[in-house]
Amino acid sequence: MEHTGYIRIERKKIPFYLKDKKVHLIPDNPFASLMPGNIKEKEIVKGTTTDNREITFIGCRYNSCILIYKALIISDYNIGIYPEITKFDRICFEGRAVNTFAGPGRAFTSEKGSDTSNQMKTIIPKKWEDINFTGEAKLKRDKFKLAIIFTIRHNLKYDKTSMGEAIPNFSLEYEKGKNIKYIPQIYLMAYDFFCFLNFRRNIIFNKITLQIKKDDIFYPIATVYVNSNINDDFDRNENNSIISTDCIKFWNKLFSVIALRRTQKIYDNFYIPLNSKEAPTVTYEKYLACALSFESEYTRLYPTKKEDNKSYAEIHNIFVKTADELNVIFHAIQNDQITFNDFFQIYIDGVNKKYTKLVKNSSKTKKRKTDGYFNKIKDSLSKIDYSLADKYKNALNDNIEYLQPVIDQLCKHNNITFPSAYEAGTIFADFRNKIAHGNPEEIKSIHCVLYEIARAMIYIMILKMSDADNKSIKTIISKLF
Repeated sequence: MEHTGYIRIERKKIPFYLKDKKVHLIPDNPFASLMPGNIKEKEIVKGTTTDNREITFIGCRYNSCILIYKALIISDYNIGIYPEITKFDRICFEGRAVNTFAGPGRAFTSEKGSDTSNQMKTIIPKKWEDINFTGEAKLKRDKFKLAIIFTIRHNLKYDKTSMGEAIPNFSLEYEKGKNIKYIPQIYLMAYDFFCFLNFRRNIIFNKITLQIKKDDIFYPIATVYVNSNINDDFDRNENNSIISTDCIKFWNKLFSVIALRRTQKIYDNFYIPLNSKEAPTVTYEKYLACALSFESEYTRLYPTKKEDNKSYAEIHNIFVKTADELNVIFHAIQNDQITFNDFFQIYIDGVNKKYTKLVKNSSKTKKRKTDGYFNKIKDSLSKIDYSLADKYKNALNDNIEYLQPVIDQLCKHNNITFPSAYEAGTIFADFRNKIAHGNPEEIKSIHCVLYEIARAMIYIMILKMSDADNKSIKTIISKLF
């Protein structure tokens, strides 16, 4: 991609030269390259190309010589034909990962048989409703429609050997026009979704387009280019990726669950391999990242009991009366009536009230001293939780029906016997702890197996949060692991 033109910054027209995703600014000061000035930030920078098309850079950092951006938009038409691009109704993604998910081969029916003496076997395109599919999704207050939409092109050129193309695109259609400043966020949501589907992070979209809606018809208005350094070495297929037929019943919920991570500032997807070359290897860094992701997913899927829980409410009421009756709490924990987080909330709530009453008439000096002790105790208690070993054990026992075939296959391949759930959790956690404390032991076969099982459990937990049924989970886990 190569363009020239000018952009508008601080009420000035500045010429630019765009090549290979790098934007060089051409200042009017000949000494600017020696003293480019401080880096400034601007959400949107607009301009015009030399061929009279609107160009918009999003998420910008710049000085007098260079502009760095997250995404750029180039209009499909000359300036003046349509209003300035500030919003869009639908964004569409095309690429090999989308093809793998949607399955262009589904778009046709092929005549069966081997007799071609009279004519070749026919290939008949299916009806649109048989290949296109949609789903409603919601992200906080944002409602939108997900869709896989095919474009069929027949080839009538004499010098081409193909009969035509079936091109699927993955689209997000918004109820209200979406501001272009959100394009980088939307791209990352789509990127995360296809990373999850393919169990790989080398996802590239070959084409991203913006569309507007008029009289129930969508019209393309611009092309989006994302400033990404990901290499195009994608090699997944329908046999080792999650495809539409694997998740058609819950794919919109799955997208919402995954996309929500970005809005919650959760970036723990490093349990997913970068590419197929990296996938079979286990390193200390990858092990730590996997353990972090596992604990995060466990916490999201298995939250503590709420205050409307009957057992919780009864114990809370008892404890409010006196903070000395800790045996009530410990007994409840032993009988699995409450979790540690429930205990912590009950305990701190009770102690808070007594502490507030205790220091009510204390001097500021004495209160400052006792506040320091009290806050340190609260902080220490808050860091006590179910151990990683317990979480691993619980998740393993809870999902053994999906994991057993994977466990059997991995153990056979590595010539080991899988330990009990308790031992598996202990080994996994101990190895993580030794890495974290700077004295890691040698990576052995059992660690590789437990690492792969942890990644499978992360997938299972995310699928469960997406309302996936048992059959779908079994199918997906067997394909990916």
